[in-house]
Amino acid sequence: MTSHSLLPRLIPGLLFLCLALLCYLLDFNGLYGQDAHEYLRQSRVIFDRLQGLPTPVPSRGDAEFAGGYPLAGAILRFLVGDAVWAMQWVSWLSAALGLWVFERLLALLAPGARAESRWAYAGLGLVLAPMFFRAGLTSMSDGLGLLLLLASFFFGLRAFENSRTNDAILATAFAALAVTTRYSLAAILLPLGGALLYYLWTKKKWVSILGAVLIGLVTLMPHFWLKTGVAENPLAHSSLEQWSAVNFFKNTFVSSNGGLSNYMLPNLLFLLFPLSHPAFCLPLSGLFLLFKKTDLVLPTKKILLICMATYLLLLGGMPHQNLRHLLPVYALLLLLLFPAWDRLYCYGFLFFRRLTTGILVVVFALQLLCCAKYLSPTLSRNKLEIEVADQLKSVLPPNATVFAFDLDVALRSYLPEVQFHNLWERRYSAFPAGSFMLFNEALRPQWQGQNPILNWDYLKENHHLIRRKELPEGWGLWEIR
Repeated sequence: MTSHSLLPRLIPGLLFLCLALLCYLLDFNGLYGQDAHEYLRQSRVIFDRLQGLPTPVPSRGDAEFAGGYPLAGAILRFLVGDAVWAMQWVSWLSAALGLWVFERLLALLAPGARAESRWAYAGLGLVLAPMFFRAGLTSMSDGLGLLLLLASFFFGLRAFENSRTNDAILATAFAALAVTTRYSLAAILLPLGGALLYYLWTKKKWVSILGAVLIGLVTLMPHFWLKTGVAENPLAHSSLEQWSAVNFFKNTFVSSNGGLSNYMLPNLLFLLFPLSHPAFCLPLSGLFLLFKKTDLVLPTKKILLICMATYLLLLGGMPHQNLRHLLPVYALLLLLLFPAWDRLYCYGFLFFRRLTTGILVVVFALQLLCCAKYLSPTLSRNKLEIEVADQLKSVLPPNATVFAFDLDVALRSYLPEVQFHNLWERRYSAFPAGSFMLFNEALRPQWQGQNPILNWDYLKENHHLIRRKELPEGWGLWEIR
């Protein structure tokens, strides 16, 4: 193998090293916000379960969050030793392997394209998409979910393209892992599963059908083990109860999970963001100038379109908007637009080399700027959590009781000796004297009329509060008397 052909194979490994180095240089441990810290807590609990140690009573987070990502972190912890580091390793590996599988999908769907074109497209379009880049750095399930999703599509589509019916078994295994990592991915994988079943049925591949069913059940078993005694339906999620077709036309939502949320555009337009948005690739829509109807002739391309549609149907009816949730759609959109890119890459460098080079340099610079823009709030939140935890250490007495909201999930990771009580979970009728309240009045507009504000107002009306510490960004610590 020549060095020329070996270099592209090293790119995923280089991405892994770059992500790890960037986390080190930024002093970023991957944790930000409530979800990342909840995944860390669950990973620690799973690690104890795997060793036969006693575990705490399941919380609401155990019922709401899929178990695939924290389980991967717990398993990897046996190799790296530290829980926080293990979660980062999962994200770094997911991004690197996700890039590799994505390139393999491009080769599968466009076998005549040059390797240079595929890797350049994967780098600019996928790796430097801010939502993908952030997924590779943060301790969240987005990166792992996307990797498993792409792997399922690779083997599923290869079963059609190359008549390798046994690939349907591998596609089912990865699909089951993807769903147990992010429940919502079931919507995007359902049409693929239906197409595979129909294909195998028409080919009378009964052994492959049986094998796919069995491997799917086996792959689901770890998730059911994790959710035993946690929820009546291990694959249920409360968000489905709030789905409504009316939400497609709304941009303001009030829910128990998110409080009041007001967005610039209604959900229907939010679903179009993967086409052209700085969170993904702003100039991407320019590829439609080189797009041809024949790019969608193959049955595999139509399957991708249907899968995107069913997933967008799910997202559009949800009472919230989250750019991270559009990442799977964006990845499939990139697959569909690759023929247009390949025309730009091949003919552009052949006839308009300087112009094409200039365009790609501008896109590269723009993607870097957008990555910095969307990573900045994540880093700021991480620094806030660590700074507040450090300041509380010097103020709180041993085994202190603190009532809090929003920051409390993160602070449990940094201050395990403190007893935190969440203001959102329920209404409190009594606050013991000598306990503490951590609160930020800026939360009022979002949570007016709900438990966090009702508890805070009740406390102010019925107890004497002594401000013990003024914390960054409007947070404060009060002692309850």
